[in-house]
Amino acid sequence: QRMVFGFSCVCPGNHVLSPGESVGKGLTPEAAKDLGLPEGIAVAASLIDAHAGGLGVIGADVKGHNLPCENQPFTSRVAMICGTSSCHMGVSETPIFVPGVWGPYFSAMVPGLWLNEGGQSATGKLVSVWRHKQIPRWEVCHNCYHSGPDTP
Repeated sequence: QRMVFGFSCVCPGNHVLSPGESVGKGLTPEAAKDLGLPEGIAVAASLIDAHAGGLGVIGADVKGHNLPCENQPFTSRVAMICGTSSCHMGVSETPIFVPGVWGPYFSAMVPGLWLNEGGQSATGKLVSVWRHKQIPRWEVCHNCYHSGPDTP
């Protein structure tokens, strides 16, 4: 054990786990007590929110929805995940270097595949500002639509 940012930490070195891979031998007795969970319950490596969303979009079963990507490999898809930031992500079997795009990162989202991503960090704030400026217009349109002769 050693101290990292003021916390006691068992630092295993540079061993990186894939998303969903088991971490150790389950929840330790100390953590189980603190969290009110059973000792030894499975603990798995996580994903950041954008990567979890990207995995869901890129890995989605699209059969039967008549989409252009239906009979294409998922390496031909691009996911756009929006929240506080927006992120465009794609995976490939070989590394692809693109100026201005982050990556490629090996096994960062899908084990065994390369991830490239790019986006805008301020998307959530931009949408908030735009929405705030649009509210008066929306209210006028909403009120007109809902105040016709058939409205009680």
